[in-house]
Amino acid sequence: MEFETKVEESMERLQVTDLEDKLKRLQLIEKSALSVAKVEPDYVLDFAVQKSGSDGRLAATSSNYNIRIYSRVDLANVGSIKGHTDVVSGVTFGKTEPSLLFSSSHDETLRCWDLRVGMDKEVQTFSAPATVSPQLTCLDVDCTDKLLCAGTEEDDDSANILFWDRRKAECLGCYGESHQGDITQVRFNPSDKDRLSTACVGGLVCVFDISQTSEDDALLYTFNAECSVNSIGWYGSRRTEIYCLTSIDTFHVWDTVEGDEQARVNDVKDKLQGAASVDYIVDLLQPECDSMDILVAGTYGGDVRILEVVEDDVKVVHTLGSGGHTDRVRCCDWDAQTTSLVTGGEDSLLCLWSTQTKPSAKVTSKSRAKLKRKGRSSQPYKL
Repeated sequence: MEFETKVEESMERLQVTDLEDKLKRLQLIEKSALSVAKVEPDYVLDFAVQKSGSDGRLAATSSNYNIRIYSRVDLANVGSIKGHTDVVSGVTFGKTEPSLLFSSSHDETLRCWDLRVGMDKEVQTFSAPATVSPQLTCLDVDCTDKLLCAGTEEDDDSANILFWDRRKAECLGCYGESHQGDITQVRFNPSDKDRLSTACVGGLVCVFDISQTSEDDALLYTFNAECSVNSIGWYGSRRTEIYCLTSIDTFHVWDTVEGDEQARVNDVKDKLQGAASVDYIVDLLQPECDSMDILVAGTYGGDVRILEVVEDDVKVVHTLGSGGHTDRVRCCDWDAQTTSLVTGGEDSLLCLWSTQTKPSAKVTSKSRAKLKRKGRSSQPYKL
């Protein structure tokens, strides 16, 4: 057993070294603009990435209520979705049917688009019931693509988590007692259709077993981040942990089996000074090994810093700056298979950073000209 433990530790060290090397070799190879207008460009709010297929799609939401579709490989613009009439608050691709794209909006609707049949018209529309606050702030779809979930803004001192069966038009029900403050994230477990995590501006992160017949029975854990939660996600090789990033740039990890806090890093910005300073945390990467936590952070000038979390401290692994963003970065996606990172920001740009080097990947005057041309059934609590 001692020999096996030493072998496992050695393999983990090799994985960490390999990942650090990949991250240090990232460089800008392509970028694409949502808008080239000189005044008030349409900035990138968020994006979702299609994980299946050799040429996965990337769906980016913009401040003009549109959703633009790109190739994840080279950021080529392949289309635009125009349908929502207010802020698009979330997008996600189907898990079993990756051609399906789901979007939520402040226009009080959740919509489903099928990229195989075109982008002119949604194939399904889901609405919140009149009895709850209608503005949808986030969404997700479970690992079977059968159950949709969305969070709402706070109304009468509570916020709602709504559920729809994708095969039906009506809302199945909602949870309305677990959160106070706008719901910021809802995340289904990637392999367990009955596990759902949610977060809100009130600082609570909740974990539910939605196979139960009431909200009280469904609520398994409530964790307190003590300030507004920006993002959460299922974490670890078995995806039984939850990570959390907050508005004051603290980082938490909780175990959803035992209910223990596994990690906490406070004051990330204060730990990095001078040339290594950051202004905000973007998100957590999901690397190949559990023994390394990688955060993506940024500066208001557009620099992107890759940070490694070491116990209760952080260090800069690499900085991505030259030729990339010129304003705040809002979202990111790491692809371990292609060792590439995509970032989206308030400068209206999507940037592709990769370890791959090839002449055609350089951002030259020709590519800049090209850039300008691109424009089981769950049982939630019944209402």
